[in-house]
Amino acid sequence: MVKEVEGITYDELCEIELKDGSKRLGKVLEAREGLAVVQLFEEAQGATTEGTKVRFLGRAFEIGVSEDILGRVFSGAGRPI
Repeated sequence: MVKEVEGITYDELCEIELKDGSKRLGKVLEAREGLAVVQLFEEAQGATTEGTKVRFLGRAFEIGVSEDILGRVFSGAGRPI
């Protein structure tokens, strides 16, 4: 949960920066006045509330498609496995 937010929307993509500087992607599952519930697309190991920053990107998750990706497997963050 992220408190004290403004102008965010449901399904908005966000970037979570952990205390160690690593970044992970997530999306807004629920948006209320001043509050957002965020789902991480990647592992939550090492994530703490202290020192973590969230940046909302103002757009939904997108991935380009073509015949080249047929049969490929992707992670929740859209990276090829």
